[in-house]
Amino acid sequence: MRRISIFVFISAIFTIAFLAAGTAFYFYGINDKYRHSQMIVQRNILFAQNILLRLDRGNAKEQIEETSKKYGMKWIKDEKKGISLLKGAKLLGRQPIPFGFIDMLEKDDRIYLLINTFGRLILFEDERYRPYNPKIVWIYFILTALLIMLIFWAIWFKLKPLKSLQRCIRKFGEGELDVHCRIEGSDEIAQVSISLDEAIGRIRMLINSRNLFIRNIMHELKTPLTKGLLTVQMLPESKQKERLERIFMRLDSTISEFGTIEQLSSGKFPLKLRPVTMEDLIDQAIDLAMIEKDRGTFDIKPQRVEADFKLLSIALKNLIDNAIKYSSDRKFHIIADETGIVVESNGNPLSHPLSYYIQPYTQGSEAISGLGLGLYIVDMIAKVHGFSFEYENKEKKNRFIIKF
Repeated sequence: MRRISIFVFISAIFTIAFLAAGTAFYFYGINDKYRHSQMIVQRNILFAQNILLRLDRGNAKEQIEETSKKYGMKWIKDEKKGISLLKGAKLLGRQPIPFGFIDMLEKDDRIYLLINTFGRLILFEDERYRPYNPKIVWIYFILTALLIMLIFWAIWFKLKPLKSLQRCIRKFGEGELDVHCRIEGSDEIAQVSISLDEAIGRIRMLINSRNLFIRNIMHELKTPLTKGLLTVQMLPESKQKERLERIFMRLDSTISEFGTIEQLSSGKFPLKLRPVTMEDLIDQAIDLAMIEKDRGTFDIKPQRVEADFKLLSIALKNLIDNAIKYSSDRKFHIIADETGIVVESNGNPLSHPLSYYIQPYTQGSEAISGLGLGLYIVDMIAKVHGFSFEYENKEKKNRFIIKF
């Protein structure tokens, strides 16, 4: 599912709310205008019925005048003026009555009522009429829009610290330990930032302690190893001297490898990519493993790969070590071409999927046999290069593959 920013989501919600409010006020305005016109029509019809009733009863002009004033109507008695007013007037509606009709007309934003009964024409002007003014609707709409924008701004301002908190977490995830995520305030976001800042401080302290511990161990180990190697070199030539030299050199190489892997796992190892040949990679891996080259057979094509020479040779060394230690004949076979490198050896298939063995410090019988940290290192080195690490068993042969 595609990730949507909470700020984009809130903006979309308030945009929909603004459009919904605008649509609601638009239809309310139409309905209010219709209601306004209906009220005018009903008032004029009621007035006309009262006038007709007066005429039927033969009431005097004074009573008609009184009724007109009561309803806010002006009786236009001048015939010429009436004809002039009705000339070009727009007919809004006609109400039939016995022996005549009632017309409601409009001219120059004024409403006129023409009563025709028994051939007698009586004209009135509605003095209370006011054209429909949507000003009130617009005022309410603007106030509602301002309220929506104010709520949106308040929520945006309240959630804005999340962006700085996100940047802080991203920097920390990228390995920048000297970051501070504390946000001033008393709300939940500030409390989370304070807790996170305290956690980062504790992690920073643990990482610094760990780094100091590892450096001290490596220093303490390197010193006696160097002295031991110098002492061995002073011994007379013999098989025991050669064996001791190889042991000390292997220990020294292992300690250096641990330092490299520690930097790699902490994300601080500078990856130095360059074109390297397959032959050089495999020769270096065999030298690191400190084994005789005649233990293996090779099917290598003269290809180059863009990789960190030191790291990839360490990965190959671990695969060669596993192949020799856990194969039935203590031999290995390497196939290398433009698609990847395969380290092959005779042996029974693994009892678990490869994902089980590439976990660091895998517990159980497999960890005792050495299948755990070594393959974890291979997988980690493959990932930092953008390669994949795979396993298959074909014809009773275990095949560990680094695919480019």
